[in-house]
Amino acid sequence: MMKIGEFSGITGLSVKALRHYDDRGVLPPSDVDALSGYREYDESQVRFGVVVRALREAGVPLAAVTQALASDAALDAFDAHRRQILADRAAEDLAFQSAEAELRALRVPVVVSERQMPAQPYIARVLEIGLDDDVDQSNDDANAAFGELFGILQRAGVAPSGAPWTALRSRDQDAVELALCWPTATELDAQTVGPRASVGVLPGRTELSALWRPTAGETLAEGATHPAIVALFDGLAERDITFTGREVRQVSLGETEEDHAVEVSISI
Repeated sequence: MMKIGEFSGITGLSVKALRHYDDRGVLPPSDVDALSGYREYDESQVRFGVVVRALREAGVPLAAVTQALASDAALDAFDAHRRQILADRAAEDLAFQSAEAELRALRVPVVVSERQMPAQPYIARVLEIGLDDDVDQSNDDANAAFGELFGILQRAGVAPSGAPWTALRSRDQDAVELALCWPTATELDAQTVGPRASVGVLPGRTELSALWRPTAGETLAEGATHPAIVALFDGLAERDITFTGREVRQVSLGETEEDHAVEVSISI
């Protein structure tokens, strides 16, 4: 038998830790003197003490340590914890990379200006996007809807008159509407486009626009708020214009990475 100090010296577990593990039922001593309360440990407990110290130093939770001792599965507990830690580290590294990319993109100068725009006819599909929806799936749905709209125009013998845009509209607390729009030279008839699309005219207006063009190959992480949108809201704040009831329109410009740009606008 060994006193707690001796057991501590052999296993590397502090006396304080041994008392804690006794209280938690993880590594109770073999005997406790009824009068003095002194703890004594059996020689066979040295192995358990070393296992507990090794697992705890690796960060294995106490509940998993207790279970590992009961089932003689210390290595399994260690492997499971290591896999979780590595997965957490990978997720943390990705979060760091995403944050750095977003912060770098925010440093790119954005041109914010006011302009007069004429009325613009369009054909559209409106999707409801839940705020908790999967981003990849939402992007796939939007791309499919844009492709479907283009097919409708082709069948109608009408060519788009410019680049497509998206318009974000508030719906409720848990969802927004995303209008996917192709501009047309003239206003189309609703019967021409069929029930899967709608037609409309964006009226003549004064717009506040923000143009973002990456200067050093900046990229945006998935789910990041676009810097052009941030700059647009800076412009609204500077002009003391409230956002309520307005829609944000976004269009991608350019055909290659070299001339790529993003423009967002709002009617003011």
